[in-house]
This record gives sequence, structure tokens and C-alpha cells, in this order.
Amino acid sequence: MRKAERSIYWFLLPSTLLLLIFTFYPTIYEITTSFFKIDYIKNITKFVGTSNYVQGISDPLFIVAVKNTFYFVILAVFFETLLGLILALFFNSLESRYAKFLRSIILIPMLLPPITVALTWKMMYDYNYGVINFFIELFGGKAIEWLNSPKLALLSIILTDIWQWTPFAFLVIFAYLQSLPQDIYESADVDGANYFQKLRYITLPLLKPAIFLTALLRTIDTFRVFDKVYVMTGGGPGNSTETISFYIYRNAFRYFQIGYSSSVAIIMVVIVLLFSTPYIRNLMRSTSQ
Repeated sequence: MRKAERSIYWFLLPSTLLLLIFTFYPTIYEITTSFFKIDYIKNITKFVGTSNYVQGISDPLFIVAVKNTFYFVILAVFFETLLGLILALFFNSLESRYAKFLRSIILIPMLLPPITVALTWKMMYDYNYGVINFFIELFGGKAIEWLNSPKLALLSIILTDIWQWTPFAFLVIFAYLQSLPQDIYESADVDGANYFQKLRYITLPLLKPAIFLTALLRTIDTFRVFDKVYVMTGGGPGNSTETISFYIYRNAFRYFQIGYSSSVAIIMVVIVLLFSTPYIRNLMRSTSQ
């Protein structure tokens, strides 16, 4: 092996070590811990096999958390991707000297810390003093219990997530849209195609990789939603906003069931992989065409 080739491996060594330390070791430790009953207070570590997994699958509250998480993921990812696509198409066709400034304004929500966003929207949703109910009452409506209603609390958090992360979907799709070859559109103009025909037969088919990539990234991230639930509702009212991540947190850091929470975390990873597989398959298929 030549000296230049050996130097490449030396440059890769630090990042490889960091990957092993901060990714593979925690993963192996998490899997190992999931087969034990651990009580740090009583200093007890007992091997229990797969009983933690059985307990998680059979726990009604965990089933509720899974349902809420799926509801959250499906609605949030769908509307974020759809709105991001609409915004990307709009700004791609916008011919104005203020277009760059407006694009920068749109990106602000995703640059804000999630905790800040959650606290801000929690105040906006406030029944007595929130600005949303203020405008509803201003136009003759009745104030709504946004975060205290079992039917509306989860939807309210979803709307907050859509507001914050639609700019991410817009950014990914818009960047891909800007890279599309223009000669195809010029040929379509020569053939007399209108805007909607070009959108249906050229733009949307070419945007499939970007759309699937956006949906995949947002699906993986949304499955881990915790901060907004923790700040805005704390899993309530009742268990109407309980998500898998919040369920893991509560069992690990409130009830100190470390082994059990580890098993639930592994179950969540498996669910995310299964749920993300169709996106990955469609993404690979669309990029290979």
C-alpha cells in the first residue's frame, strides 16, 4: 500500500473512532440493557430476557403512545411535504426582486429552537390570554380549549410542528427544483404545453426523489417528537398526546425503569425502520430511473 493511500486511512481514523464511540457503543449498550431489569436506586441488575419487550407490547398505554405517534407522523409529514412543495413551486415561478428576501423569511421557523417554538405556541394557544382565541372572539367566535381538550391537544401540537418544519420541506424541494434541466421545459413550450401540463408531466415526476427524501427525513425526525409534547402538554390531557418518545422518557427518568425503557426504544427503532422502508424503496427506485 502506497504512502498516500495509508494517509487517507489516518485521516478517516478520528471520525471512525467518534462514530464507534457515540453511535455503535450506545446502540450495543441499549440493546444489552433492554434484556435486564435495572434499578439504580436499589442497585439491582437482573437478567429478565424478553420480558421487557413482552411488557411493552402488552401495555395499553404504550399502544396509545404508538397510535398517537402514527397519527402525528402521518398528518405532520403529509402537510409539511405538501405545503413545502406548494411553496417551492410558487417561489420557483416568482419573478420579483424581493423573492430572496421572502425565502429567507420563510426559513426562520426552522431556525428557531424547538423549545422556544413550543413555549411560544403554548402561549398563543392559551385559553384566556392566547392571541389565537383573542382573534376568534374578536370575530364573534367562542374561545377554544386548544391544549386542554383531548380531541384538539394533539392536533394543536401537529399544527405547531407543521409551522416549524414546512420550511425544511420547502428548502429541500426548492433546491432540487432549481437544479432541474431547463431544456425539457423549453421543448414543452415549443410543443405548446401550458403550466399545469408541464407541472403534471414534467415537474412532479422529476421531483419524486426530492419529495420522497423530504418525507423520509421528516418521518424519521417526527417519530422522535418529544420537546413539543413535553413543553406544551406533558402527555396530557389524560394520555391524548402521549408519544413513544415521551413514554420512553417517563419510564426512564420518572419511574427509573431503565431496562424497560431501553426495550421500548428498540421497539421504536424497529417501527421507524418498518415505516421508513417504503420511502427508501421508492427513493431508490426514483433515483435509478
